[in-house]
Amino acid sequence: MAADGDINAGTAVDRKLEQLAALAFAAADVLFEVDRAFRIRHVGGGIQKLTGHLPKAVRGLSLFDLLIPADRVYFRRSVEEFDSTGAMNRITVRFLLGKSETSTAILGMSDTPGSPGERLVTATIMDRAFVACPEDDGLLDRDGFISFARRLTPPPGEAPRFSVVMLSLPMLLKTQASRESTLSRAFLAEVQGILRTYSEGGAVTRLNDGAFAYIWREDKKPGVIEQEIASAADSLLASTYSRSLPLDSSLQEQKEIESALDYALTAFAKDASDTFSFENLPECLAAAVHRDRGQASSCRNIIEDDTFFQVLQPIIALKTGAIQHYEVLTRFAEGVARGIANTGEFIKIAEQIGMINTFDLLNCVKTIRLLQKMPPGVRVALNLSGRSVQSPEFADQLMNILDAPDSKVAPSRLLIEITETRGITDFERPTALLQKLFRRGHRICLDDFGAGAMSFEYLRRFPVNYIKIDGEFFRNAMTSGRDRILIRAIARCSFELGCRTVAEMVETDVEAAMARELGIECGQGWLFGKPITTDALLATLSRGRNGAFPSQHAQAEPERRSGSHRASSARVEPEVQQRSRPPVAAAQPAAVRVPERSSVLTGGNT
Repeated sequence: MAADGDINAGTAVDRKLEQLAALAFAAADVLFEVDRAFRIRHVGGGIQKLTGHLPKAVRGLSLFDLLIPADRVYFRRSVEEFDSTGAMNRITVRFLLGKSETSTAILGMSDTPGSPGERLVTATIMDRAFVACPEDDGLLDRDGFISFARRLTPPPGEAPRFSVVMLSLPMLLKTQASRESTLSRAFLAEVQGILRTYSEGGAVTRLNDGAFAYIWREDKKPGVIEQEIASAADSLLASTYSRSLPLDSSLQEQKEIESALDYALTAFAKDASDTFSFENLPECLAAAVHRDRGQASSCRNIIEDDTFFQVLQPIIALKTGAIQHYEVLTRFAEGVARGIANTGEFIKIAEQIGMINTFDLLNCVKTIRLLQKMPPGVRVALNLSGRSVQSPEFADQLMNILDAPDSKVAPSRLLIEITETRGITDFERPTALLQKLFRRGHRICLDDFGAGAMSFEYLRRFPVNYIKIDGEFFRNAMTSGRDRILIRAIARCSFELGCRTVAEMVETDVEAAMARELGIECGQGWLFGKPITTDALLATLSRGRNGAFPSQHAQAEPERRSGSHRASSARVEPEVQQRSRPPVAAAQPAAVRVPERSSVLTGGNT
């Protein structure tokens, strides 16, 4: 009789397990049955799509080994939370997919009926387009984090349910040596795992090397994260400082919430101390408005007083080392850009206050004057904002400048590089202007191709001679097979359309070799030379004419004619640090350093 009872009990457990598995599969792609040590006993569903392996290849492996290293601590912490409370938030992690790819999935977990200590883990595979921009360490970028926080702001009349908490670890990261130590790196990985485990939706962003922001649910026990961090390391190393801002209904406009949050994160990252005195989002918004007014005033003064200057960086042919042309970048004299971090921010402000057209026209006049001083073989690319090329007034003024008797230069020497294309909403006017410039003899360049969803739409609509592959997109291809496939396809498509491709942010010989292997024809970056002042370039070219330096402009490969079309964003890149790079013999003119008077540097490494 007892045997029959055991059989009946076992049958009931099997039925319960089947029901649970069926329920799990209704909302998941893969089901893992794991033992106490998380070794995989059984697996069902799309395991090959998730990991690239067949079921029999993963049986007996630890589930942790299938995750990327940055997500293992996060998963372990989530398991510990499950052991402690019997519940686990659904977490987003990345699985190793082959040698260099990853796949993203949402994990859920439950106990296996009748088998204490064993668990069922479900994985729902996520399309990359729906993942909120995770960085390599699994944290969100600033925009993704702010967008997530904004969606948690309650409607009017409802009490806040969440807060944004900013936390710093000042003692651990006090010196460069501690940041690079094995202990420090391990502790930081543990901290990130703790933050992702307890933050709502795993939403965490890095503010700087020692500061983070995360989302905290108000009904949770306070101080949990600080206690977990303290128990993870020596109390001296784990000392923390944090400030909290409730996500309440005091601000309802989307832009106001985003502006206030962005200001708070920036201010905390700059000075995580008692001087950060903001207690709510309206206070942060008021400070942001005050800052923006000061920045707008500085931006207006820079344009009206003409207190900016130009530097140039070469674009070279990767096969021959011949300089194809130079890109004109903007720099500021020391002291004039108060409150403006870099020229990327300057352009953004100029667009907001309606002065980008004036700046672009003034920059055009400066560039023409520069070309008139240069030898006939030198060509330069002038950046024009996507906002400017949509303006009919700008188009008329630009053509008047180009046609003026005292502005005569060969159109083939002045390339037009379209930037900030995410702001393009009306294609008719930019297309008409670019077609007119193209017929006039100007070559058209599209910046940061691949950075936005509309890249191919710009390529389809606009006449194009050069396509510049977005620098981050290109560098990710060093470790991402998917990105390499996409870039190779872009290079082939560009070749078929008669366009040259340019890889941005090329810093090493390995990156240059990869660019050539992918079919990219040109390169730009510190490997070939940093931006130099116009006076320095003129002096170098003068030495070349006197025989001291071999001229390479005569070697530049002939341009293809193009009937293609596109543009992209980012006119001048973000602020850069000074580094020394071994100059390439064929690009020596660009090895001269920009003088120290340049207080605002821009542009990744290009």
